[in-house]
Order: sequence, then C-alpha cells, then structure tokens
Amino acid sequence: MPNELGKNQWGEKNYPPKETLKTFLTMYAQRGLSIKEKLVRLERDLGLVIKKSKLNELERDLRIPSVRRPFRTEEELDREVLKAVEADVAQGNGPSTIKSMLKDDLIMVSRRKVREIMHRVAPEGFDKRFPGKRKGLIPRTALLSIGPFREVSGDGHEKLNAQALQMGSIGLSIYAYRDKFSGFLLKIDVLPNIRKSAAMGYVYLDLIYEYKGIPVQLTTDKGSEIGYQQVIQDALRAILAPDIDPEVDPSAVAIKSVHNTIIESLWRWLQKTTGWNLKDLILQGKVRGIFNPNIPSHIPLFYWIFVPLVQEHLDRFRTYFNNRRVRPQDDKILPSKHIPADALEHPDLYIPGTKSCLIDVPSELVDDCRRYLEEDVGPRENYLSWFSEDFDVIAGLVYDDIGSPKVTTQTAWDVFARMAGPVSDLYHDEF
Repeated sequence: MPNELGKNQWGEKNYPPKETLKTFLTMYAQRGLSIKEKLVRLERDLGLVIKKSKLNELERDLRIPSVRRPFRTEEELDREVLKAVEADVAQGNGPSTIKSMLKDDLIMVSRRKVREIMHRVAPEGFDKRFPGKRKGLIPRTALLSIGPFREVSGDGHEKLNAQALQMGSIGLSIYAYRDKFSGFLLKIDVLPNIRKSAAMGYVYLDLIYEYKGIPVQLTTDKGSEIGYQQVIQDALRAILAPDIDPEVDPSAVAIKSVHNTIIESLWRWLQKTTGWNLKDLILQGKVRGIFNPNIPSHIPLFYWIFVPLVQEHLDRFRTYFNNRRVRPQDDKILPSKHIPADALEHPDLYIPGTKSCLIDVPSELVDDCRRYLEEDVGPRENYLSWFSEDFDVIAGLVYDDIGSPKVTTQTAWDVFARMAGPVSDLYHDEF
C-alpha cells in the first residue's frame, strides 16, 4: 500500500533553518571532523539525529566542501595550493600544515596533491624541514587537567622585538593565552609592550570579557607582566568561587618559562607556520631601503600599516591551530588525536564526565575592574596604543588620497612607500 503521507516508523525530523544547519556543517568541515563525529555533534548541538546518507545529502545540497567534493575545479585547487606554498617564504610548513591552513578557508584538497605541488615548486623546503639533532631538551612529564578552563597558561613571544629586527625602535611583541585541557588557543595579540604589568592587566580583562569568565588557575612566567593579571585573577576568584581553597588550588601560579610547556610549545608552531614569514616581510623594508628609523614619521607609519596586517596573520594562525587535528599520543593523559576547538566545546566526548571549569564573571564586574585599573595606572591607550590619535588622522587622510589600496603581504611596503612622503610632510607641519 502506498505511503501517501510520506512518513515512516522513524517519525518526523525537525530540521533547523538552512542557514543554521549550514553554519554548523561548515564549522565541522573547517575542523576536519569525521562523518561519525559530525553525526554526534549534530545531535549534541542541534538535536538532529540523522544517518550517514542524510548527512551526505545535506552537505551536497548546502554545498559543504570536502576533499572528495571540493566544489572547485582542479585548476582552482592547484592555484590555491600554489599561492599557499609561495606565501610560505621561510618554507617552514609541510604538506599537512598547508592542507590544514587551506581547510580553514574551506579549500579542501588532499595531502597527496599538496605534497606533489610542493615537490614540484619548492622541493628544497623538504630538506629544510628534515628533523635535525636537538640538544638540551627539557625532561617531559604528562600534563594533567580535569577540564577546559581548569588551567589557562599565558606567555609572551618576542622574536619580532627591536633586538630581533634591528630597525631602530621598531618592535612587535606577541602575547597568548592557551587552555591546558584542550590545547585551544584562546587569544593571541600583537602588542606594543608585554613587559608592563598595567598593559597586561588590560589584556587579561579583554580575555575575561570575551569568554565571560576566568579559569580556576592562571599560569604565567615569572616576568614583570604578571602583577595586575595575578591581582585581577585572585580578586575575581575569591569573589566568585570562595569555596575553592587557594591553599589547595592556587588562583595564579608563576613558573619558569621552560616549564610553562602548554604555552611555550605554541611558539614553535607560530614560528614555523607564520613567524618566519612575518619577519622576512618586515625586514624587506630595511633590505629595500624603504624604511628609515631616523625619519620620525616612519615609525608610527610602520605601525599604522603593519600592526593590523600582523594581527590578521595571528588570527589566521589561531584559526588553523584550533581547527587542526592533534597527533595521537598513547601515553598522554589529556585528549589526543583531537581538534582543540571541538575538545573545548565537547570535553566529555573525549574524556567521559569531563566538563568546563570556567568561573562565570558578569560583564559589570569586568567593567569595575577596568575602572579600578584606570584609576590606578591611567587609561588603556597609554599602554596599548601604537600611535597618537593625531597621527591616525594624518595617515587616514593620506591613505584615502592614494586610493585606499588593499594592504597585503605583497603590497604592504609599496603602500608604505607611497604614503611615506605625504605623511612626513603633514607630520612635520603638525608636530
């Protein structure tokens, strides 16, 4: 007998709106989740229980790309891989890294194709990346954490500081926070100065505001920057989680840099995938004779052009880092063979019974902390501004006059060269 109503014994499915479904399926694709993992996440995130065949149908209809169904021609894929390989000037990224970084832009390509193209256009890179002899390794111990936000590590990176660049006073410091349980990179910013306690106090409050909470424990190096971070962490935890004994579970811990492994291990990834390329880009200004630290307007103009560009690259690195699949480690107590972004959201799918330890912080309390900090040390812009408001106006006018060209790694120094003369004239007249 025909089924006129089109219903079966499994009942009706309540599908979310197409845009919502597409958003989640796109996110799963960027994270590289398997079919089984996608089905589990759909049930967890959207309450949608479907089979593999239906998932395949939905992804096809919504044009969710995969390696087998990339929704791009072979020529387009080859071109995107070639662009990514050519952009890696330092040749620090292997096929898996290039493949993962392309995945973040929904460019799905096989590792085999990436490897073939790399062997064709940049074969010397494989020799450069070959593991060499490493000396003076720090003894490793297994990391422990009972869930996301049980412990968050913070640390600075100064491979682009003034001493490294040798371009006068020009320097770009980087600071990051990483969750210990999931390995998720919570925040990574380029900053004027990471050694000032007040500056890092403002940055830590930004982190708290973004995630609407604090970890049970903040772990940092024993540097000058920890003062206000520790004060804020101690005060908020004492107010919002008074039942946690600080004698048993300290609120903030400062340790030697070499032992802050959860964050220190991040810098190797940053250098390999992004850092060397950024340093090479910045040094082009010195090599090509475009930048002169003795011309007063060149320094703020450098920051005006390059700080947003560097931050854009850090944001892309963060997306790649959080969406990559971590290699399996049989002796690891914390999750392995996982995707950091997924482990942060669904920790119990990796270790049953695990849950987030985030201590909720109301936004009004964050605002109170900011007011306290401003009263104590002065306004935020005194520590986190790269140039004056007046210079920003001058640079903006000149940028508009030259047609507002797009600033990329390929065009940044050309834009600088076009702006330098007019900015210098206005800067001299103004100051």
